[in-house]
Amino acid sequence: MADGFTMRDAPAPEKHPLYRPLPPAPPFPADALGALRDAAEAVQLRTQAPMAICAQSVLAAATLAVQAQRDVELPGGGRKPLTGLFASVADSGERKSSVDRLALAPVYRVEAEWREQSAAAFTAYANDHAAWKEAREVAKKKHKGDRAAIRTALDASGPEPQPPPHPMLLIADPTPEALVLHLAEGRPWAGVFTAEGGILVGGAAFNDDTRMRTGALFNMLWDGEPIRRRRVLTGAAFLPGRRCSAHVMMQPAVADKLFGDSMLDGIGMLARTLLVAPESTAGTRRWREAPWECAAVLDAYNDSLRYLLQRPPVMADGSPSVLDPPPMWLSHEATALWVRFHDHAEACIGAAGDWRPIRAFGAKAAEHAGRLAAVLAVYADPDAMEVTGEAMAGGIALAQHYAAELLRLQGTAGISPDLRLAQRLLAWWQARRDPALHLAAVYQRGLNALGDAATARRIVGILEDHGWAVRLPSGAEVEGAPRREAWTLAR
Repeated sequence: MADGFTMRDAPAPEKHPLYRPLPPAPPFPADALGALRDAAEAVQLRTQAPMAICAQSVLAAATLAVQAQRDVELPGGGRKPLTGLFASVADSGERKSSVDRLALAPVYRVEAEWREQSAAAFTAYANDHAAWKEAREVAKKKHKGDRAAIRTALDASGPEPQPPPHPMLLIADPTPEALVLHLAEGRPWAGVFTAEGGILVGGAAFNDDTRMRTGALFNMLWDGEPIRRRRVLTGAAFLPGRRCSAHVMMQPAVADKLFGDSMLDGIGMLARTLLVAPESTAGTRRWREAPWECAAVLDAYNDSLRYLLQRPPVMADGSPSVLDPPPMWLSHEATALWVRFHDHAEACIGAAGDWRPIRAFGAKAAEHAGRLAAVLAVYADPDAMEVTGEAMAGGIALAQHYAAELLRLQGTAGISPDLRLAQRLLAWWQARRDPALHLAAVYQRGLNALGDAATARRIVGILEDHGWAVRLPSGAEVEGAPRREAWTLAR
C-alpha cells in the first residue's frame, strides 16, 4: 500500500492466456518396446524421470548398437538402414542427464575398452607404416633408373597401412565437417548423443551458415546414402556404408528453435525425427529405493548392447571400412501388418486425414515403423534375420505414438521464448506467499533467465498486458521499503 492505495481501489483486469495450453502428452506405449521394456522401466525406477524419456533413451541406444548389424527390406521401399534420429523435450530438472548416463552406460564402457586397446593398435600401426615406408625407399634405391622394376617393387610393398579407428563412438557437438571426419577416421558408424541439446542446436552445427548442411547430412545418413563432399581446405570425401543415429535431449526453448525452423522442416529433417515431450514428474518424486531387480535388468541390458557393439559388423567385399549389413526380411504376419499400417498412414495424410498437419512425417510413418520393428527384433535376438509380427506390431505402435506427439505439438514452435518465460515467471510468482513483487526481487531472486532489470521489466510487462499482474504506484511499500517499480498479482 502507498498513499492510501489498496488493490481494492483498482479494477480487476481481464486475464488472457499467455498462449494456448497443450493437451496432456499421451502415455508412452511401453508394451511396444518388447525386450527393451524392462530396461526402460528399470531406468524410470532408478531416476523417476518421465517414462517417455527413459524409453526414448534406451531405444535410441539400442538403435545405435543395432545399426551396424542389420538393414531391413521393406515392401516396395527396398533396403533401409536402421539408423534413427530421436529427440526428447523436457525442462531443466527432469533428470535427462541421469537417464542418459544409465541408457548409454554400456556404450561408455565399450568406448573405454576401445581406448585401452588403442595405444597398442597405434604402436603397431606406426611400426607397420614405418616399415612400409622404408621398404619403398629401399625399392627405389635398389632399382634406381629402372622404372618398371621400381614399380614392380613398390607394388610388392602393398597398400599404405591405415591407422586404426579412434576409440570414440559418440560425438556431442559436431559441425557437419567434424561429423564427416568422425565417420572417416573412426568406425563407419557413430552416434550424436547429448543431454544438453542447447549446445548442439545453439552451437556451430545449427548456426545460420551450417544448419542447412547439418540437416542435409543427417538426411543422407538416415537414408543410407554415401557421403560425397569436396572442399578446398579439407579435400574430398566419399564415404559409402556409413551409419549415424542421434538422440538429442533439449529444453522447450531449444526445441522451439529446432522444430520451428521452416528450412529444416522443408528439407525433411524433422519428418525423419522421432519426438517425445512428456509431462513433467517434478514435484512427485518422493525418495524411494529402486527395487533390487533393477540392477539385474540393467546388467542384462548392458551385456546385450555391449555384445552388439563389439560384434564385428559385415563389411563390403574388399572395403574394410564400408558397412554392408545384411538386410532383414519381414515375416508374412509382419508384412500384412506393415502393409495395413502403410495404407492407414497414407489415408491419414490425405486432404481430410487426421495427419494432414504432419504430412511429411506421416509419409514416412510406415518406414519409421519398419525400422523400429527391426531394431526391436535384433535387440531381442542378435542373430535374427526375420522381423516377426510381434516386433512389427511394436514398431507400428511406436510410430503411431510419435505421430500423435508431433500432431499434439504442431504449432507450438511459434510460441515466442518471451511468452514461455512469462509463463514460468507467473508459475514462480503464484507459488509465493506475497502477491506483491518489486523489480529487483524479480531479477535477483526469480528465474535465472531473468538476470537483469531490462529482461525482468520486459517479461513482467507481458504479464501486465495479459492481465496477470498489476503495476503498483511508484513508492508503494513492498517488503518493508518503498519501491519505484513494483507489481502485484491480479485478483
